[in-house]
Amino acid sequence: MKPVIRNARAAAGLIVILLAGCDNVSFGGADVAVVPPPPRAADVPDDVVEGGVEALPASPVLYYVARTADGAYMTPIGAIAGDSLTPIRSEGDPETFAGRFVAEFMREGGEFTLFHRGRRAGTFIVHGTSMPEQPACPLLPMATGALELPPNVAATEFLALARADAPSVPARTAPPETTNRMRNVVAPILAERIIRRRGAELPGSWARANAQVLAFPASNVPDPGFTATFLVGDQLGPGPQGGARAHSVFYIAVPTRDQTGYDTVYVSHRNYAETGKMAPRVVDYLDWSRDDQPELLLQVYGQNDMWFEAVGRGSDGSWRRIFSDRCEDGGRRLPAPVQTDGQGGAGGQPGGGP
Repeated sequence: MKPVIRNARAAAGLIVILLAGCDNVSFGGADVAVVPPPPRAADVPDDVVEGGVEALPASPVLYYVARTADGAYMTPIGAIAGDSLTPIRSEGDPETFAGRFVAEFMREGGEFTLFHRGRRAGTFIVHGTSMPEQPACPLLPMATGALELPPNVAATEFLALARADAPSVPARTAPPETTNRMRNVVAPILAERIIRRRGAELPGSWARANAQVLAFPASNVPDPGFTATFLVGDQLGPGPQGGARAHSVFYIAVPTRDQTGYDTVYVSHRNYAETGKMAPRVVDYLDWSRDDQPELLLQVYGQNDMWFEAVGRGSDGSWRRIFSDRCEDGGRRLPAPVQTDGQGGAGGQPGGGP
């Protein structure tokens, strides 16, 4: 890695489409950790240059942490702004901005509280900071450090908040787990409805196309919801995008109020012929907006890069994409987390770099 600082650019959005559908299945629920209420989006200033001094984020910063063979690394995702995240960008002098960001948020010895599946999972301690060796956008500091984890935590990926911003929460029940029925029966049924309605090609094998299914606590109902990613003619990770008919489907399903099935409340279908490769997976979930409904952090893989997105439920109850940090000329390149013998990230293949 090289010491600090180069350049950064603005993010471009992606299009998502909403759909509804349902099927029957149920299993146990769980609680999630709650973070302190962040300032409203209107209270968080953009990174603009005022009087020659570029503004730093004025609200808590959410971080991504991953294990490595000799410790762990941590990188900023975005500043918490209401129920969404604000991309962290330098619009002025990138060296000055990055240096001030490290001094304010990522100093050596700094402690960060880790979360996995909505619960506290340990601590990350900063040993040093640098910039990625490869060109990347957004070009943000990366910290290396040590993990302090309970013996029963085998995850390879985490969400993190500075210790001062992290909540104090009681012990929680075990997080919901996906079941074979959910993965093998319900998720493909909903995926087939989505694909047929768009006139896209169905997979030759639903088992091979099913890249990830993850249960998460849904509000106002006792049973959890779930997310699913299906890939046709593609793989979950950076790399070639497959044939001309390759596409990806990501959706969120929550139980109906009468508990007889599932409503598909959010769908993102990406036709690679139109969008290029965009293969999403859920990294983890956390209620960072303190609205009793966890937000979902995703990694989206392109052909040669990856970027973060987030999906959450707004004040009107509708699910939508609330964050994307992909730059116009590509996204981040992050080292892939080391694999462990235990349970890794939220599902799928963790990691962000080729």
